Amino acid sequence: MKILVAEDSPVMRKILTASLQRWGYDVTEAEDGTAAWERFQEGEYQLVLTDWVMPGLDGYELVRRIRAAGRPNYVYLILLTAKSEKENLVQAMEAGADDFLAKPFASDELRVRVAQGERVIRLQTALTEQNQKLREAQAALMQSEKLTSLAQLAAGMAHEINNPIAYVSNNLTVLRRNAQDLDEILAKYQEGREELARVNPGLADEAAHLEQDLDLAWIREELPRTFEASVDGLKRVRDIVKNLRDFARLDEADFESVDLRKSVECALNMVRPELDKRKIHVLVESEEVPRVFCRPLKVNQVFYNLLLNAVQASDDESTIEIRTCTDGEGVRVEIEDDGTGIDRNNMPRIFEPFFTTRPVGQGKGLGLALSYGTIRDHGGRIDVESEVGYGSTFRVWLPFKPAPVA
Repeated sequence: MKILVAEDSPVMRKILTASLQRWGYDVTEAEDGTAAWERFQEGEYQLVLTDWVMPGLDGYELVRRIRAAGRPNYVYLILLTAKSEKENLVQAMEAGADDFLAKPFASDELRVRVAQGERVIRLQTALTEQNQKLREAQAALMQSEKLTSLAQLAAGMAHEINNPIAYVSNNLTVLRRNAQDLDEILAKYQEGREELARVNPGLADEAAHLEQDLDLAWIREELPRTFEASVDGLKRVRDIVKNLRDFARLDEADFESVDLRKSVECALNMVRPELDKRKIHVLVESEEVPRVFCRPLKVNQVFYNLLLNAVQASDDESTIEIRTCTDGEGVRVEIEDDGTGIDRNNMPRIFEPFFTTRPVGQGKGLGLALSYGTIRDHGGRIDVESEVGYGSTFRVWLPFKPAPVA
């Protein structure tokens, strides 16, 4: 365990350091409160042993600053003091000190107080780990419910939309055929226009005015294109429903053999509207790869999350590259963007549940955490390389057959 000792008395500082090192602790010395605060900011200390009365920054202020620093891991603080007034000790505990040791003190008493701090730190660490597991389990449950809802939505859409689409599509086919027949008949009538003018000039003149008012030539020219656009629109609706069904993999088993290139393509179709809207170009380099035994729905969600992150991090009219290849006993998929990148201070936390750098209300911080959990549960791995201003590359590796994971 790393301990920071702040003591302005050289003799007392050496006594404390020698005792702690003899008991197996890693000790860093500081000659006053200011130096201790600088060393604390530069390192990771689990316990701080500080004198109260020091020149410059005293022990009380050092304790207050350490508590306000908001370190993710708990720091146990022991205050060394010759003060015996009750109100002084209360003040120190309220500032954030965990314990105090009155000067002069016995070596055994110091050892016991430090050991007590070590036990508290171990308990705090175990509690933090359990809380992390609980948050991951909660996030996984939320994601499972969300995916179930998505599957139900896709099933409902497929049922409710496909039937009327088929009805409209069939009627449109009939209408287009009938319109073509009517156009042929109209062409024959127009061939007899001069004969009609000789036999019945009034009727011919009325027909000519009506044809001009309706802009018959434009109607005959545009009608085929209108039918074509309508058929294309219906096809796009069908494709949207199909993409949603493919993404949710409604009719397939929990584990099955999957071509990851198809999974990436499926996820890509889901973010296609945003790509088109922002004119983001996608380059796909995929070689022939063996199939992977996995849960298609969850793996699809991973690629969707990574692609969505890449889109959100990218500028308009930029490029996202996707590469798929065989890597040892598995398949590697890389998704690279040239967007904003990730600050190196945030890199250790990007896979933590609920961690997000996006503004409040614009992200729950679950996408990468759940993706990490999914890939881990498949016996694979996911990592990232990133540099601020130059973009990020996420790499997903999945084994051909997942190994049991504790």
